[in-house]
Amino acid sequence: MQNATLVYQRQAIMNASPLKLVVKMYDLLIQASYREDDKKVREILSGLIQGLNFDYEPAGQLFELYRYCQELSRKHRFDEVREILEPLRNTWEEVANNQVNIHQLTV
Repeated sequence: MQNATLVYQRQAIMNASPLKLVVKMYDLLIQASYREDDKKVREILSGLIQGLNFDYEPAGQLFELYRYCQELSRKHRFDEVREILEPLRNTWEEVANNQVNIHQLTV
């Protein structure tokens, strides 16, 4: 059964839009913060940093937030990490869902 679950998860990731992948990374990050897994939190934040496109204005602000969250994680202040990132995660999800709705209207 676990094999089927892995196949399903892998397929969902392969078919996801870039915005949905960002939401998934936030989900994994928040889960790791609840487990107080400092290493995983910082690893996912590093991945988000690497994915930033500095040709667009919010990238610099997100970079600073992600770096700050990495520092909070090092200090094991996971509640504060979640306070910062959960609203961002919800915003990314809203944007991703709106993109899907716009695409459906144009098809």
